[in-house]
Amino acid sequence: MELHVIDSNREFSHIALSGKLDVEGADQIETQFQSLTSEAGRSAIVDLEQVTYLASLGIRLLFATAKALAAEGKKMIVVNPKPMVEETLLTSGTVNFIPIARGFEEAVTLLRS
Repeated sequence: MELHVIDSNREFSHIALSGKLDVEGADQIETQFQSLTSEAGRSAIVDLEQVTYLASLGIRLLFATAKALAAEGKKMIVVNPKPMVEETLLTSGTVNFIPIARGFEEAVTLLRS
């Protein structure tokens, strides 16, 4: 699992993840992911286009971070998940708390609404 910072400004962090967001993948990025999002106190746009698999610990990482952000009045939006990853987000109910956007502009609009 790899984490790349696309942009980080006062309003939000834009992060891209790639690889498998399973037990090992979540372990590899958890500290950096949290420091760029909930610990930084800014909303997050998380690009999942290159995530090939999403397991329960990956869902837990996303959900826990979104919950911490919501407590501060901030949001997390996921962008462009592959169909299998999107299906996991839908069936787990994660989309009820973390919206899915089809592109960066839509994600920014959702953050600001």
